[in-house]
Amino acid sequence: MSLPLKNTVFPMILLKVAEWFLYKLLANSCYKAAMKVKNSRIFFKNSSFRSSHQIPLYPNISKCNNIRKSETVICDIQSTLLRSESFFPYFMLIAFEGGSILRALFLLLSSPLLFVLDFEAKLRVMVFISFCGMKIKDVECVGRAVLPKFYLENLNVGVYEVMKSAGERMVFTSVPRVMVESFLKEYLSVDCVKGTELHCFGNYFSGFVSSSGILIKHRALMEAVGEKKPDIGIGNSSLHDHLFISLCKVCF
Repeated sequence: MSLPLKNTVFPMILLKVAEWFLYKLLANSCYKAAMKVKNSRIFFKNSSFRSSHQIPLYPNISKCNNIRKSETVICDIQSTLLRSESFFPYFMLIAFEGGSILRALFLLLSSPLLFVLDFEAKLRVMVFISFCGMKIKDVECVGRAVLPKFYLENLNVGVYEVMKSAGERMVFTSVPRVMVESFLKEYLSVDCVKGTELHCFGNYFSGFVSSSGILIKHRALMEAVGEKKPDIGIGNSSLHDHLFISLCKVCF
């Protein structure tokens, strides 16, 4: 009786290993496909030309030194703490890892639509496709176990070094909080994370943002700190970031 049992167990183990390998391969393939779409001029505007010819409003982050432990640093994760300007690849990972390959494919096929939408509408569409009907615990698991690997690959080391030197670190972002909070707190020791909250029904995401809407960074910062100005603000050349980091004593 033991011999047939052994003959059955080994193929099952082999099948599980093959299934795990294929699953990881598909996850990486989804991410790479999303990165290619994100970098394509067809679907997403490439801002490199604009930024290279634009006079910077603030000093480069490399000039930020001698940071004291008593100081507070604030920034966004999108296009600041991470080098990437688009979160599309990370929504793809949520869609695949938390949902299915069909959900990820649907999000990928929606990229031409995203091209013609403004930032807020684009974010709402990606949230709906990626999160609708998803279990909260499944998304939290992806945010804790899967996304950090890809975030670390895209980390802006210069910004991270500045944040690491500060005593208090705060991140404000329009990205759904559930996608970034675990990574920021567990890997980068960020003290405060404010992001867009998503609407839920029971233990599931509805696919819509909460009644508070998409987070507006400068308003969220004022609500969080009141009249006290954070010491250092790090951002990019966008108008939203200008309003955001202009509330700080020193900007980069």
